[in-house]
Amino acid sequence: MSAFLCQFDMKQCPSLNNRDRISELPDALLLQILSLLPTTKDAVATSVLSKRWRYLCKMTPNLKFCYHGTRDLKRFSDNVCSYLLSHQAPVLQSLHLEIHFEYRSTLDIGVLLGIAFGLGVRELKLQAYSCNEPYRFPTSLYKCGTLETLKLGPNVLVDVPFPVCLRLLLLYHPCRV
Repeated sequence: MSAFLCQFDMKQCPSLNNRDRISELPDALLLQILSLLPTTKDAVATSVLSKRWRYLCKMTPNLKFCYHGTRDLKRFSDNVCSYLLSHQAPVLQSLHLEIHFEYRSTLDIGVLLGIAFGLGVRELKLQAYSCNEPYRFPTSLYKCGTLETLKLGPNVLVDVPFPVCLRLLLLYHPCRV
C-alpha cells in the first residue's frame, strides 16, 4: 500500500523527493534534450542545475544563436565566438545563426562561420537580416569538407561553387502576399 501512495503523494515518501532523476539519465539523452531547447542560451542556463550539468551544454551537438538588435552586437559576437571556441562535442551537427543587424554593423559573420567550419559543422542555417543590404556568404568558406546541408535566408547572397560534400541547399525567399 505504501508504494501505491508514493506514486500519488510524494509527501508520503520523503526519500524520493530529494532524488535528482533527470541527472541520472545518460549523457546522450541529456544532450539530445539540450539540443531541443529553443536557443543555446537556454541550454547554457541549465549549467547551474548541478555539477554534472555544468559542462554538459558544451557538448551539445546542435547550436542556435539569435540576435534581434536588442543588445550590444559586439557582446553577442564575442559570446558566440567564445562559446564556439570552447565547444567540446566530437561533431558539431548543426549551427543555426539568426542575426538582425544594422547596415553599418561591425559584426563579421564570416569569423563565426569559420570557427564553426573548423569544428566540422555538418548543417548550417544562416539567416542574416540587415536594414539596407544583403549579406554575402564568404567564398573562402566554400572549401568546408564537412558541410552537408546549407540553409540560407532570403537576405543571404551566395556564389558558386559549393562545397563538394554539400548534399542539400535550401534558399529561403520572402513570402509575397
